[in-house]
Amino acid sequence: MVPVKRRRFLQTLAVASIGPWLSACAGEDRQAGEPFEEEDETQSLAQAAAASGRGFGAAVNAGTLRTRSHGYRAVLGQCSSVTPEWSLKWDRLCPRPGRYDFHEADRIADFARGQGKRMRGHTLLWHLGMPRWADALLADTREWGHVRSYFHTVMPRYADVVDEWDVVNEPVGTGIHADGLRGNQFLQAFGPDYIDWAFWTAREAAPRARLFINEYGLEYALPEEGRRRLALLRLTEGLLRRGVPVHGVGLQAHLDLRKGKIYADGVYGLLRDLSNFGLRISITELDVREGDRKMPLKARDAAVADEVRRYLDIALDFAAVRSISTWGLSDGDSWLAYKADGRADNRGLPYDREWRRKPMRTAIETALRGSRRYS
Repeated sequence: MVPVKRRRFLQTLAVASIGPWLSACAGEDRQAGEPFEEEDETQSLAQAAAASGRGFGAAVNAGTLRTRSHGYRAVLGQCSSVTPEWSLKWDRLCPRPGRYDFHEADRIADFARGQGKRMRGHTLLWHLGMPRWADALLADTREWGHVRSYFHTVMPRYADVVDEWDVVNEPVGTGIHADGLRGNQFLQAFGPDYIDWAFWTAREAAPRARLFINEYGLEYALPEEGRRRLALLRLTEGLLRRGVPVHGVGLQAHLDLRKGKIYADGVYGLLRDLSNFGLRISITELDVREGDRKMPLKARDAAVADEVRRYLDIALDFAAVRSISTWGLSDGDSWLAYKADGRADNRGLPYDREWRRKPMRTAIETALRGSRRYS
């Protein structure tokens, strides 16, 4: 079992008085639609993270950062870093051959520069983020030079604000290849060496940046997720053994209440082994997919917060975990949001659609404030 080393008081609180506590955190005495105001915060998430030597960030798009909007104020006050949700992917940056459009990515980068924040470089190679012309070109020519040209065009442009790049996103895909790699267009064009080449090329283009693998589907006791954990560890171990310049692993942490509770032993074992490799770990895309949207609102928010608390209680016991980023801040901006029968749902981020804080917000702050400081 995972050792429980800290926050005894918080665990007691969660068991003995979770109802009143979550009710207060949910702000249910506020009028409907009343936006959350910064002065109500006890401590910003960036401040809580910095106290343990970590960072806190969120995925954003250019629209989130409209000046004087709730999103702008929240990101400004809560985050020490931002991650472009879509605008730093190949299909957005270069939708047509030779024609780059840096407009949205530059807006986010300029915000980060102007406010003294960092920007995560997400992402260079992702099988779902490729323009069709590039897929066709790689399949036809099998020339790595096209990838190298793209890396060298994009990475130096943001060298002053991006210190951490997701070089290869979601390379694991068990069940097809014995090595546990996803059978994507890069594997088909270049074979398994494409991952090594990607990291070496990124090293050329951004020699000062930390270079990451970023992966999902690693938190639950499903057989598929067990195989994914093992495949990621084997992949990472092989890269390090070959001297490939990989500096860290991003754990997306898209938690999913439909799968039950997180598999604590599996999460702990993965974090322990990655830490033992000497790698940095970033939680890169934290959010929660709800399991039952028919429950009362208070119960839904409590379930989301509990799952986040369970995950962070394990993750933040590891000094190698150096940052947390949520995949958005408000439910209104979540990729999990949808409308059915006139109801707007998924409540898996720290703030609701009216930018009122939710129990998930308090769960993150509490976990950060009680977390282990790395040295």
